[in-house]
Amino acid sequence: MISTRKRQMVVACATFAAAAASSAFAQQAPAAAPAAKPAATPIEAIKEGEVKLHFRYRYENVDQDNALEEADASTLRSRLTYTTLGYKGWQAQVEVDDVSAIGDEDFNSTSNNETAYSVVADPEGTEFNQAWLSWSGCDTVVKGGRQRLLLDNERFVGGVGWRQNEQTFDGGSIVNKSLKDTTLTYSYIDNVNRVFGPDDGTQEIWLGDWESAIHLMNASYAGLPFGTLTAYGYLMDIESADAQSNETYGLRFAGKQALGKTVSLLYTLEYARQEDYADNPVEYDADYYMVEAGLALPAAVTLNLGQEMLEGDEESRGKAFRTPLATLHKFQGWADVFLATPSGGIQDSYAGASIVVAGVTAQAVWHDFEAEDGGASYGDELDLSLTRKFGQYFTGMLKYADYSADGFAVDTQKFWLQLQLDF
Repeated sequence: MISTRKRQMVVACATFAAAAASSAFAQQAPAAAPAAKPAATPIEAIKEGEVKLHFRYRYENVDQDNALEEADASTLRSRLTYTTLGYKGWQAQVEVDDVSAIGDEDFNSTSNNETAYSVVADPEGTEFNQAWLSWSGCDTVVKGGRQRLLLDNERFVGGVGWRQNEQTFDGGSIVNKSLKDTTLTYSYIDNVNRVFGPDDGTQEIWLGDWESAIHLMNASYAGLPFGTLTAYGYLMDIESADAQSNETYGLRFAGKQALGKTVSLLYTLEYARQEDYADNPVEYDADYYMVEAGLALPAAVTLNLGQEMLEGDEESRGKAFRTPLATLHKFQGWADVFLATPSGGIQDSYAGASIVVAGVTAQAVWHDFEAEDGGASYGDELDLSLTRKFGQYFTGMLKYADYSADGFAVDTQKFWLQLQLDF
């Protein structure tokens, strides 16, 4: 007999394969439309604004070697985005998201009280994802309201776009490009709209919103012949979760260098120092580093090797390096075992490869996890994905993560089928 989980995976793979086959008949996307001209009047700016629709269906299966029941989550995110034309530098956007469960809720969404199942953090709810007003002029963009903030590679500040309910921020931001090859960014955040919201019905441990007083400063210079240098300072007073409050200062360098006509060397170096901040009850300091090198080869092949370290202290809880506003799913494995840094810190050594064949992007990443303090093994993980765009509007994805525990957490396997429509 075929298990329910295997049967679901077979059906999902067949669905993806069928869509890939049908894509041979799909039309190619037309060339991008030219940028809209500024409106002559405020009424024209509103009437001629752009409307976008987005639908993302996802099936997620989570199987963990513990007492929790295997989770099967079937959810749909529906998004409506309206953006006005610009008028004398002014522009506005309103974006509404709805996340709905399709069928039985055999998973713990963090708000549905199905705590017997493994967590799939995609709670139902409808809310404003973004609602902002901006002004552009003098090489500067000033934006106020609920907005998306994606800084660098999102290791410290990101939108957690993988989850159905995106993380956005209430506050203001200023981006200035007056200096050649230089981008200066400052943001102030007084509320973090987390992936576990809206707050209604959210289990308290997850907290759908964080009241905050956060200052983000980021300066990057792209005028070097061999890469972009970025300096940053992030002061995070998270009033709803004092233990997450921190101040972090760091440097990041990322670049690409041709090694001939068809091969390029890719490289990234980053270091940061973090200390407790505001009302954090624990006094600590911790380091972070990331080093990565890769090759971009012909036939859309990319290879990379890297290591990322977040310092910890095995004997003292709460003294590990933390990244509370990060897009965590992008780092330390797609199984999301390390959403919080272990007390002993973590060292993630990884190798990855991707290739594009017949329009399908295939990716594989291998992780080996160890404690930064003491070197104990935390296990390893294999991540695999297939992504394909079909015609102008449709994208499909299959994704799999297999974490093998070794002295930390439990064996965890996750499988996803995702279908997305944008127009």
